[in-house]
Amino acid sequence: MSTAASVFRRRMLTGAAAAAFVWIFVTDNVMSLQMIKGRSMQPALNPDSNRLKNDVVLVDKTIRGMMSSRLKRGDIVTFTSPQDPDCHLVKRIIALPHDCVVPLSSPDSYVRIPNGQCWVEGDESFHSSDSNTFGPIPIALIDARVIAPVWPLSRFGIRLPSLPEWKKPRIYPNGGPRMSE
Repeated sequence: MSTAASVFRRRMLTGAAAAAFVWIFVTDNVMSLQMIKGRSMQPALNPDSNRLKNDVVLVDKTIRGMMSSRLKRGDIVTFTSPQDPDCHLVKRIIALPHDCVVPLSSPDSYVRIPNGQCWVEGDESFHSSDSNTFGPIPIALIDARVIAPVWPLSRFGIRLPSLPEWKKPRIYPNGGPRMSE
């Protein structure tokens, strides 16, 4: 075996190992792709009622931990279910710490969001298991923020809609006046 061939092979293996390390680091800590299943986020995600078509989205994982202060009302996030740690959900942040929100199940009451938690809901509330079911969630359960769909190609890079107007009257930022006022 020639020395040039063994040097080439060694460099290729080293390069492949470095590329694999970088790929794993980036997909675990910076950005990755995630398939969205279900209809709880319609029409923002999976707008087609065909259950065989699922959106694939680009997610930003840099919002975890100390960077969670970058989260805002209206962000679509992925998180670990507070009821089942093996289940990952995608919902929209409706309220942040110190906000008050009127739950859909109790229109005559409100919930003040504790420090370190947030209120999440699906855009299609009647097909969603969300904070109306399990209450506020710890922000530490949030894995990533959805940036944009990348698949199907017809939806590539579209701007996701903001917080639906019909939800705003139920939100009192920092316990103050309603968002719609």
